[in-house]
Amino acid sequence: MRAFKEASKFKLGRVFWIVAVVVFATHWQANAPGGQVVAFLPLAHAEEGGSSSSSKKQPRRVPHMQESTYRRLGEIQELIEEKQFQEAESMLLQMLESKRRYNNNEKASIHKMLAYVYFEKEDDAKTMHHFEQVIAQVPDITEGLENTTLETLARLYFQEAMRYDDAPAEAQKWFKKTLDTIKDWMSKVDEVGPDAHQFIATVHYQADNMQKAIEHMEIAVRLAQERGTKVKEMWWQLLQNLYAGEDNWGRVVEIGEILVKDYPNRANWRTLAGAYGETDQPEKQLWTLEAAHAGGYLETETDFYQYAGLLLQNEMPNRASKYLAQSMDAEQVERSVKNLRLLGQAYHVSRDVDDAIPVLEEAGRLAEDGETLTRLAGLYLQRDEYEKCRDAAQGALDKGGLRRPLSAKVMKGTCVFNLQEFSEARKIFQEIRREARGSKDTRPEELLARDWLKYIENESKRVAELAKLD
Repeated sequence: MRAFKEASKFKLGRVFWIVAVVVFATHWQANAPGGQVVAFLPLAHAEEGGSSSSSKKQPRRVPHMQESTYRRLGEIQELIEEKQFQEAESMLLQMLESKRRYNNNEKASIHKMLAYVYFEKEDDAKTMHHFEQVIAQVPDITEGLENTTLETLARLYFQEAMRYDDAPAEAQKWFKKTLDTIKDWMSKVDEVGPDAHQFIATVHYQADNMQKAIEHMEIAVRLAQERGTKVKEMWWQLLQNLYAGEDNWGRVVEIGEILVKDYPNRANWRTLAGAYGETDQPEKQLWTLEAAHAGGYLETETDFYQYAGLLLQNEMPNRASKYLAQSMDAEQVERSVKNLRLLGQAYHVSRDVDDAIPVLEEAGRLAEDGETLTRLAGLYLQRDEYEKCRDAAQGALDKGGLRRPLSAKVMKGTCVFNLQEFSEARKIFQEIRREARGSKDTRPEELLARDWLKYIENESKRVAELAKLD
């Protein structure tokens, strides 16, 4: 799961979902008669079969708006269009407070315009209150006004729920209110489109009901496909993340394969590669990054590092070293300790010691710990460069930060022995044996030191005998 998240870079955090899913209209439209403003963009449009149920039955008979009310609301509408919200608010409140008896249809129009004014003034509590007052006038308002107000309220309730990130109980109350309202809306329209199910899925996700979130996202996708509409990239990505959260990696892979076909971009290619990694398909993971590389979708240092690492993991060290070296030359990959270590490892595995040594020398100079110098000492030992081997091993010990410092001492002792400095080598292995004694973790070094001490003793005697013969 961690590898997948690192590859996909998708966050299931609350802010991401708000931006991705809760899209409010950027403007309000005039609604005759009276030029009254209407609510946010609807979840279902008339041309998509999402009209109110009035299309299948006789529309409601609502009270007639009087001419004087019509003119008054028209004046207020002009103030709103000129963004004179304070004046519009005062006039609307005066209408509500006047002794004149407005019918319920007229009251609904007043409350709707007040809701818009408070929305513009970013007073969410009053915005919701006045939209609720619109609904309170049912059945004396049109089905269309009732439906658009219900869906607007659902979105406002959801937005309110998102404010309570640190108060789960309060958030759940608003999530429930959101779902109850949208269900009420769904019961009144002829057909519920995919956008509505995608919104419902978002609410369920935020309410920690993942199964319901998946259920409605799948419905949203299916409805879009049935209508011959290309499923939005964000929808696939949200559904993919939901399945990842449930560890349903088979479905994550299926969606990933759809995404790279319909929306080939860096994020989707890397996400698919990460999903193959989670399902233990390293070859497909590599092929995915190969395709992304060929398509020019690998862009960042992380992309290049992961690709080279997979090449190395799949026993292609020559390609890994070539690719990394080219990326560094092109300044796509920084010559950092981590990257140089990987390049040095690739050269080493491909038995290209001549190229590995200068790379690890550079990494060793940059590194804060001695691990790289320990590797470098091993390469010097392979090349019979014993003095450099000894110095590198000592440098590793001086820098410290070693996972197994006794291993670096063994490397140093080995190099010193090959310099035929038997006394110094004996002293080093005696220290190793003493430091390693009594611990299971260092038992291998203790045994190795014991064997070396025996060997040094025998070898020093052999050399001394040979010297007598000369």
